Amino acid sequence: MYLTNFLNLHLFKPKTSKTTTHIHGVFVRLEGKGVLIIGKSGIGKSEIALDLIHKGHALISDDSVVFYKKDKTNIIGEAPSIIRNLIEVRGLGVLDIKKLFGSKSISLRNKLSLVIELKPCQNEMPYSRLEMHIGSFNLFDIAIPKIELPVNQTRHVSLLIETAVKNYALLSKGSSAIKDLSKKMNLQLSLDH
Repeated sequence: MYLTNFLNLHLFKPKTSKTTTHIHGVFVRLEGKGVLIIGKSGIGKSEIALDLIHKGHALISDDSVVFYKKDKTNIIGEAPSIIRNLIEVRGLGVLDIKKLFGSKSISLRNKLSLVIELKPCQNEMPYSRLEMHIGSFNLFDIAIPKIELPVNQTRHVSLLIETAVKNYALLSKGSSAIKDLSKKMNLQLSLDH
């Protein structure tokens, strides 16, 4: 958030006639999908993105993402040109990801496929332990699938995000581990009787 405040959002105004909106978050390409990571300032979005980049995924934009509606069902996200390839990490400052990790570590734009909202992990928060809940994030009157992910200092969040994206892809294809487990349990119960 500091980078956006420092550069002042008026510098980011697009030079196109497209209707755009800026969202505070980190936009990465993971498994070919555009994944927007959102959450309160200081929760670790940029550090998580840095870990994902280190694992071979690509940064699209850090801190401020420009989104525009391509058509009735697709939203495209990209970095404001002034901060393209840059990421700001507390303690390390502003880093040029392309120079540090190479051209494969960045992507200019991507379709928004999934939103991951990082939430501080609290004991009273009701998270399912059996299946991933998929909510929605509305942008330009388009509902984008959203997964809320509880985070704390002991969780390996970049691994959880990679796994959530892969599991979301399986669910989209009709594959569900909990449904498969339920079928196996029902079959076992019927054999036991």
